[in-house]
Amino acid sequence: MFHHLKFYQKLILLSILYAFVFIMEIWLYDLSVKSTNHIVAILLTFLQCWNLILVGFLFFQTFKHVTFPKFVYKKLSFESPLYFRILGLNTYQFVLVNSFFRHLNQRVYLKGKSREYIKIYHAETKQSETSHWLSIFPTILVQILFIMNGMYAYFLWLTIWSIIFNLYPILLQRKNRFILEKRFPTLLT
Repeated sequence: MFHHLKFYQKLILLSILYAFVFIMEIWLYDLSVKSTNHIVAILLTFLQCWNLILVGFLFFQTFKHVTFPKFVYKKLSFESPLYFRILGLNTYQFVLVNSFFRHLNQRVYLKGKSREYIKIYHAETKQSETSHWLSIFPTILVQILFIMNGMYAYFLWLTIWSIIFNLYPILLQRKNRFILEKRFPTLLT
């Protein structure tokens, strides 16, 4: 979206957008402090989770090709098909693909089997994983604030939303990438 801008323009734009996200987060947190209603806690933490997802989303709309060091994307010894199945990732993927969430990020769906597209899709799984990691970090800061202020229901609900909308997408991207690497080892090395 903002990839065509010069570096300094990107920094200025991202700073302005992050300021907006930060202001929204303060406003949502303020509402949280003032409410003791459990239904309101569920709704506000849902909104906070999506607001904090903007951290990763906006970053990648500005700096598309930034990734973590390669070791972050390597398969860990316990990441097997059984591990992902035990975590319920197959069910999560089924629900995701058959819901409106499918339309949120079209780049992370395998659309063809051309050699070039498989490479692009492989890179997109890394970018999506990185984006969700970038969203988890500020979420943890808000969770710490909730704990420090004794707002345990808010902590719990923000944790649940973050697992659903950040951790499971990370795991799903890892699973999909490992399947690709197994099927096309020479293509993706």
